[in-house]
Amino acid sequence: MAKFYPKLYQTQLKVGLFTVIMLLIAVFGYLWLSKRISIRSQQDLQVGFTDVMGLEVGDKAMFRGMEVGRIKSIAARGDDILVTARVNRGLGLKEGAVFYISDSSLMGGTVLNIAQGEGPGLLDLGKTQRGEDPTGVMALLGKANATLGEFNAVLSELRRENGLIAKSSSLLDDAGSAARSVEELSQDAKARLAATLQKIDSLSEQITRVAQANEEQINTVLQRSPQALENVSGTLDSLKTLSANLSQTVKALNSGQGSAGLLLNDEALYHKLLRSVANLDSLVLDIRAHPKKYVKFSLF
Repeated sequence: MAKFYPKLYQTQLKVGLFTVIMLLIAVFGYLWLSKRISIRSQQDLQVGFTDVMGLEVGDKAMFRGMEVGRIKSIAARGDDILVTARVNRGLGLKEGAVFYISDSSLMGGTVLNIAQGEGPGLLDLGKTQRGEDPTGVMALLGKANATLGEFNAVLSELRRENGLIAKSSSLLDDAGSAARSVEELSQDAKARLAATLQKIDSLSEQITRVAQANEEQINTVLQRSPQALENVSGTLDSLKTLSANLSQTVKALNSGQGSAGLLLNDEALYHKLLRSVANLDSLVLDIRAHPKKYVKFSLF
């Protein structure tokens, strides 16, 4: 072979180098065409998730429906999973931006979605961001299964012997009994009310009959009422006049005016009057005892 190919070693070396270069060009072209590498200026974005839903290195990072990067690495970190994505600079993510993983299509595949925030300042991409719970179909199915389990547990609790359903049935029975009792009471009250109304009607009829039977007497009494009132009024006026006269008489007696007033208020006159009455009494007694002493009869 050396006879026919004196520079075989150099030829093999050139062929190997050419092959390696072609392979590198092919790999680079594939990565560039698949946008796994870019000539744009990029930066790392780290987001922590509780579940990545099968997210893999090389999957897309989407912002407003547009691919802005690729997943660079995925690593477990304590209680969560740290996802590092290589994204384009200049996204201008604001504070409050949301990061979540979802299905890329119904056929499968996952993507990292970025939703713009509404904060006043720009997001510091140098810090590890916190991702939302996954929202893919499998995550929804998992949540649905968990919800169904909880629902079944609630149903079991409701269906047990002393559960809510049994208590509800008992309460419904009690409510039915109470309703029947109320209905009976209402019927009894209606009967009593009807009897009372009947008695009132009967009393009204009796009053009407009495009024009709004594209509003439009632009219006479009503006609005489004004005259009776006038007589009463006159009597009251006379009593007022008599009271005024008595009041004047009492005032005169108290003031010592007139004979009666003088007799009532003059003490000396009162004692003299007593002595005179006593003398008169003794004279009457003496006359009765010795009438001849005072009366003399002479016939001639």
